[in-house]
Amino acid sequence: MAITNIPEDIIKTHILTKLDGQTLAAAGCTSSHLQSLCSDQTLWSNICHSTWPSTADPLITKSISTFSSGHRSFYSDATSPPTHHLTPSTSSPPTTQLISCVDLRYHHEIIFSKVESTNTTPSDWFQTSPFRVDLLEPKEIVSSAVKFSGDGQVLLSDLENNMNLTWVIIDPIRNRAVNVSCVEPVSVQRNWLTSDVELTFAVVIDPDYVNCNVQVTCGVNEGRGELIVSGVSLTVLDVYGKCLSGKDSLVILQGLAAGKRRGRVGGEEERERYTEYIRRRRERNEKTERRERRLDMAFVAGGVSMFMAFWSFAIC
Repeated sequence: MAITNIPEDIIKTHILTKLDGQTLAAAGCTSSHLQSLCSDQTLWSNICHSTWPSTADPLITKSISTFSSGHRSFYSDATSPPTHHLTPSTSSPPTTQLISCVDLRYHHEIIFSKVESTNTTPSDWFQTSPFRVDLLEPKEIVSSAVKFSGDGQVLLSDLENNMNLTWVIIDPIRNRAVNVSCVEPVSVQRNWLTSDVELTFAVVIDPDYVNCNVQVTCGVNEGRGELIVSGVSLTVLDVYGKCLSGKDSLVILQGLAAGKRRGRVGGEEERERYTEYIRRRRERNEKTERRERRLDMAFVAGGVSMFMAFWSFAIC
C-alpha cells in the first residue's frame, strides 16, 4: 500500500512520532508529501526536547523560533559536531549574547541541565578578561538520585564509560547553534588536592590547536552515597593551555557556529586529538621554559661580568 493511501493523522501520530531526528530527516527526503509532514515544528520540537531537555527553557524556545526552519535547523546545527577548522564570520551586527544550553547525563539519565546567557557586549572588561562560563556558583553542589558504591578507581572507570555531556551554544544574532563539547569525556582524572573527579569534554581545533574545554567536577556524597556535581565550566584554551580573552574566544565560538558540520565521530577520535593537543602543549611549554632558563643564565652571566669588571676597576 502506498504511503499516500494512509491517512495523514495516522502518519503523524503513529509513525513520525516514533522516529528519531536522523530518521525523520531521511524520511522527509523520500517524497514531497512526506517532506511536508516531516517539517512539522511540533515533531522537531519534541525531538529537540528529548535530546536536549534544556531546550524546553523559554529563552531557548524563543531563540530557536528565529532560526530559518525553527527546531529542525537547531537540530541540524547541534546534533553534528563542527569541523576542526574555523569559518570566518562576517555577519553584522556583532553578537552581544551567547546562550548556553547544557545537559549532563549519567547512564542516559539527566542529572544536570541548565541554560546560561553570557553578555558579550564589547567592553574593555570582556575584550581583555579571560573567557569563562561557570554554570555553578562556588561551593554550589547539585545532588543526583544516582547511588554509587565502590572504590575510587571504579568510580573513575564508571564515569568515563557512562557520563555524557552536550554544551550547545546559540548565537541569537546569526541564528546558528553549535555543540562545543564532545559527547564522551576525553580525560577523567582525580584531583589530588580535593579528591574530586574532573572530567574533560574537549573539542580541539586546527591548525593552532585551540581547545574548547568543558570541565565537569563530580564526587560522591559520603553520607548518602549520592553522585554530586560541583562544577561545570567552559573555557577556550590556546596551545599553551592559557585561557583566551573574551574577544579571541568569541571569534573561535562564532567561527565554529558558522562552519560546516561533519559526520558523527567516535569518542576514540576525540581522545586522540586531545592527547595530541596535550603533547603539543607540553612540548611548547618545555621549549618556552628552556628559552627562559637560557635568558636567565645570560642575565646572570652578564651581571657577574659587570660586577667583576666593576670590582677590578675599583681595585685598580
